[in-house]
Amino acid sequence: MFLPIIRTIINALVKPTQRIRIQTIPEGRVIDIGGGGEGVIAQAGGAGVVAIDKYLSEIHEARGKAPDGLWMVADAAELPFSDSCCDTATAFFSCMYMPDNVKENVFRETQRVLKKGAEFRIWDVHMSARSKVFAVRLRVDIPGNTTRTMYGVKAKDQSAASICGLLEQAGFETEVITNRKHWFLINAKRV
Repeated sequence: MFLPIIRTIINALVKPTQRIRIQTIPEGRVIDIGGGGEGVIAQAGGAGVVAIDKYLSEIHEARGKAPDGLWMVADAAELPFSDSCCDTATAFFSCMYMPDNVKENVFRETQRVLKKGAEFRIWDVHMSARSKVFAVRLRVDIPGNTTRTMYGVKAKDQSAASICGLLEQAGFETEVITNRKHWFLINAKRV
């Protein structure tokens, strides 16, 4: 039972801490997919962010770090919003926890609730199933705060290209904005 946890921690410790800067979050209604835990996007965007997480425990953890954000327990594969009601969507190191079939549903739902031309920003990791476990340490700089955290998961095959492929199937145009060794940022636009 403890062996996978130990492997995850060792996996994170052998990699350098990844530094990410988030300067601003767009104005308007922002839906943050998997926004619990650290609540990074809600910390950066405040009251304009509706953070969705399917686990109440993750929301409780994040709410104390970003009290101005709006918090909702919901499954991102079935978003409780009307069509074309959101100005922006984000997913900050959330896709790594989803199987590909779930990502497909989440991306379709996100596309449904975004306004035409709206952006979907995804920060996530490159990983290979051969690794067995994957972990990454982050230092995230947002205006007025720095968050240090670690994310870990049973490894699966995932890359910026695989995420872009799923996004394009859901009706997005994609552009890889940042592509580092251990993480990437994708900007997808609803067409």
